[in-house]
Amino acid sequence: MIGAGPAGLAAAWTLAARGARVTVYERRPEVGGRMRTDVLDGARVDVAVQLLGSYYRETLRLAEEVGAGGLLVRSPGRDALWRDGRAHPVTYGSITSMVVSTALPASLKFRLATRYVPFLTWHAGALDAAEPSGAAAAGLDGESIASWGRRELGEEFVELLAYPLLAAYYGGVPEEISAGFYHALARAGMEVAVYAVRGGTAELAGAIVGAIERRGGRLVAGEPVEAVEVRGEGVEVRRPGSSARHDAVVVAVPPASVSAILELGGPARAWLDGVRSDPTASLALLLDRPLPVEHFGLSFPRTEPPGDRVAAVCVEERKGPGLVPAGEGLVVVFPAPAVATRVAEATPEEALDFLLPAVERAYPGIERSVRRARLYRFPEGVTRFYPGYLAHLGRFDPSWLPPRVALAGDYLVAPTVEGAVRSGRRAAERLLATRPA
Repeated sequence: MIGAGPAGLAAAWTLAARGARVTVYERRPEVGGRMRTDVLDGARVDVAVQLLGSYYRETLRLAEEVGAGGLLVRSPGRDALWRDGRAHPVTYGSITSMVVSTALPASLKFRLATRYVPFLTWHAGALDAAEPSGAAAAGLDGESIASWGRRELGEEFVELLAYPLLAAYYGGVPEEISAGFYHALARAGMEVAVYAVRGGTAELAGAIVGAIERRGGRLVAGEPVEAVEVRGEGVEVRRPGSSARHDAVVVAVPPASVSAILELGGPARAWLDGVRSDPTASLALLLDRPLPVEHFGLSFPRTEPPGDRVAAVCVEERKGPGLVPAGEGLVVVFPAPAVATRVAEATPEEALDFLLPAVERAYPGIERSVRRARLYRFPEGVTRFYPGYLAHLGRFDPSWLPPRVALAGDYLVAPTVEGAVRSGRRAAERLLATRPA
């Protein structure tokens, strides 16, 4: 197993649970990938993934299988949208909340109720956020959600609904995201509940590793894999100064890294060339006091400051227990897509100087409360599910890969923890199907 993010861990557990001997290689000292939790002066920072949705069915099932279901804590889902210079409360997943909230203008709420909700209901069979490729067959993948939204529901839909969701959770903008993918997310959001992980998302990743080790598997962390080569009836995994032979391998690393360690034929390499992502980052701010707000996440449209610099701010002490010491506060800031690469390539001091004034605009006085700050970079970014990408998913053929090799990653299903887990499960099943009896 190459990679100990959600995809690699899901594949490793699936194999171990079926009796296979598993070794997990991870280049970082810690496991979890984007399900990473850092410790900042006693506060626990979920640096990327914040919450798990109730439609993450395979992820929730995996948590139960490894005995970690008790780590999941129902979160109240209280969020807010910035508009006209202030935060407007909203509970995502609640139609009633969206209707009564001042976050959206009355004209947009009317169009949502009379046009968009019926549209989502009509296409419900093709709209599964956990398996969004079905939207391609329904003809919903050929244009961006910006193009569709402006034509069907107006500019307010694009700027006050599509952009805040996509920028905050997927680091994208409506002009670059498939309409079908957004519709699948919107359909799921009509009835979604959300869960935090007690102690941070890395606790779930650690629980999966523990379950794998109890089945005889092992973790090798802190060294990169340099190459994966099929040799005879096995696969050789090379690391600096050493190598190991295995019966088969799941490569669960970002697509840009796949070609660097695995020699692929023309069709597979060409398909991977169609996967796109951009670097991004997050900034954690440890405060000497909790923020006096009720919401967890505050999203910003790009049409007014501070949305020109910040996509969202997450107030960690409002998410779940055991993350922030009493009397302190912690926020995680996600940059707007337009400046994400700039922030990812900046020094920590430059990133703080650039983002903090924007956060101050939303939370006056927060600058004086900052005790510590830490920047987290994600060079691999988030996969862009651009117009046509759902159809691109359907063209991937595992037979293009070398024998005894499978790929796993969210780029193969959906750009979420659930997509990663599902891809890992499927990669494991493919290898199990070829295992000698």
